[in-house]
Amino acid sequence: MGVDRRAFLGLVAGGAVGTMFTPIPWKLLDDVAIWTQNWSWIPNVPKGQIDYVTTTSKLCPAGEGLKIMRVAGNPITASGNPAHPLSSGGVSALARSEVYMLYSPARVKSPMKKSGKGFEPITWEQALLEMADKLGAAKGSVACVSGDQSGTMNEVLSAFVGKLGTAGYFMMPSEATTAAKGMQVMGGKGQAGYDFENADTVLVLGADIFETWGTSTRNRKAFSAKRPVGVKPASNYIYVGPTRNNTAAVCDQWIPASAADLGVVALGIAWHLIKAGATSSAPGFDTLRAVVNGGFGPEDVRRATGIAPEVLAGVAKALAASKAAMVVTGSPFGQGLGAGAFMAGMALNVLLGRINKPGGIYALPELATVVPGAMTREAMLEADLPGFLKAVAGGKKPAPKALLVYDANPAYGLPEAATMAKALEKIPYKVSFSSFMDETAALCDLVLPNSLTLERYDDVVTPYGSGFCIYSLVTPYQKPVHDTRPTGDVILALARKLSIDLKFDNFLQVLKEKVATLAKASGGFVAKDVMPWQVAAGKPAPALAGGDLWKALSAGYAWTMVGSVSQSGLGFAPEVLAKAVKPGKTSGKTVTLAPYAQLRTGTPTTGMPCQDLTLVPDTELLGETTLVRMGSATAKALGIKPGAMVKLSGAGAHCKAQVHIFESVMTGVVSAPLGFGHTAFDIFSKGKGSNYLALLPVTEEPGTGMSMWAAAEVKIA
Repeated sequence: MGVDRRAFLGLVAGGAVGTMFTPIPWKLLDDVAIWTQNWSWIPNVPKGQIDYVTTTSKLCPAGEGLKIMRVAGNPITASGNPAHPLSSGGVSALARSEVYMLYSPARVKSPMKKSGKGFEPITWEQALLEMADKLGAAKGSVACVSGDQSGTMNEVLSAFVGKLGTAGYFMMPSEATTAAKGMQVMGGKGQAGYDFENADTVLVLGADIFETWGTSTRNRKAFSAKRPVGVKPASNYIYVGPTRNNTAAVCDQWIPASAADLGVVALGIAWHLIKAGATSSAPGFDTLRAVVNGGFGPEDVRRATGIAPEVLAGVAKALAASKAAMVVTGSPFGQGLGAGAFMAGMALNVLLGRINKPGGIYALPELATVVPGAMTREAMLEADLPGFLKAVAGGKKPAPKALLVYDANPAYGLPEAATMAKALEKIPYKVSFSSFMDETAALCDLVLPNSLTLERYDDVVTPYGSGFCIYSLVTPYQKPVHDTRPTGDVILALARKLSIDLKFDNFLQVLKEKVATLAKASGGFVAKDVMPWQVAAGKPAPALAGGDLWKALSAGYAWTMVGSVSQSGLGFAPEVLAKAVKPGKTSGKTVTLAPYAQLRTGTPTTGMPCQDLTLVPDTELLGETTLVRMGSATAKALGIKPGAMVKLSGAGAHCKAQVHIFESVMTGVVSAPLGFGHTAFDIFSKGKGSNYLALLPVTEEPGTGMSMWAAAEVKIA
């Protein structure tokens, strides 16, 4: 007899619980009996031999390695791969969904063409012919939006639209886009990488490093490795941010501060360090000292943030006394912070001498491109998608004639949703390469379903947050469940129809060429007996063994390289800091909105995985209503009672919510969960709560010109 659907779901739940990171206060399944539904879309699993194969997650932005359990060759559940440096056996709430998202009712099952208010299925050949015609006519004005932050697929797409005549290649906003802008303004080179494994004191400014920032699964494992239960911790973590989130909850100290004031806090700490004698030969130090002394002294910071001088003095002392201190800066919900706060945090790292040092910030080199005409990642991250769409909506920039959207959902995942939707409506021809019928796909003329992780070849290339260069392979273990195709193969086939030479016939050839270049790279090695953080700490890097690197990658190992880009030009950019870093203020009947994101509620491109809905507590979602959090002092000042229904207003939009009193939210702040309020996907995502990103207005950051929306005032009534 085969395993029935209920047993299948029990295996899924049990496998997930066994791989979670124990120091984080996750809400786990208390009773597997909640899985009482025999959903028709979950297949029966045949009786047979159990084995395990490995791959890499593409649903989760943390890029962890996965160990897939199979029964009679059928994938059953995903856990963390102990041999992978970004996993070390851990797995996120989203990455463990890689198997059962194959059968999600939200999946697009075949190519779809807009017909009236709905869609009708068409063949792949019909889709290619239509795209060839439409994109050929749109030459010179084709834009692309990608949500894949770490894949070689971006090389194929950027080369393709570049040869068509690009109107812009845009990455969805992330911590990587903010950091890239900050590094550029400061004169730095390379991608910022964070060596958590060797750090002994970590100051976290805003970033939810154990949830949605960077390589979150690896970050948790690095944290727990230095803080085993029953042993004195070998590291000290300090969190600064508006809420006691999943990161702050396990740190040694939480210092409440609005996301708008993170840069102010950083420069306030710089004041104490400089007063204690810290100096630097980096360009701009003398001006930085003048800026800090002129507006970021202890009383200045107290007036702006409410933080007592002795608190920041203590943080500065802890950083200065540490052998391996590191400052990490990011948005509390993974986007929209602006470059100023990142630069202020990076200034602390420079001041502490923590650049390209073990336990500090490494400037990681970019791996070579292999597709002719492809953009570098640095160039891709320069474009400002919200700023561009806002300009299109306002008539300040012309709309592209055609838009390709890959693994992205800008209609849901961007701030100021009404403005973004207006811009998208102005684009006459839109194609979505989405695995799911998301909000953006629903607006497009064509939806061409991308095969999912276990159905296609793909890769993960040094995701933002990694402390070392890394390359992992995504390997298919089954034929596509539906009539889907890897987007790389579709684009390469389309290029041939348009007589565009991209060198490769299929995406597998692209990946093999990429791996061949890695095999020749100096300093690269396969992480097996020696891990990259050990090499960073001084252990000799093993030689790249002779033989087939592809075979090692297919077996679940990762290619890594501990390298850094020289930072002779990296300075403080104090003139820009003086403009960009300003204290935030609220006025009248307004509060600062502090959204938070969690992987258990998915991403804009995945929606909420069905089984993860059971992990959402009723203090976040009650029926169809989302709950927002505020402290009792804030509620009292606004005249709001616990459990009251309120309306939040901002950026010309309104969202309803129920109030949950939660004392781990700083005064003057309302904290709202993201991942809800979908108008598409399936019954597990659609119509549940509100999308609070819609309330955040996009503003231009002084000094950098970058779009920002991490902290905004909202009215509450």
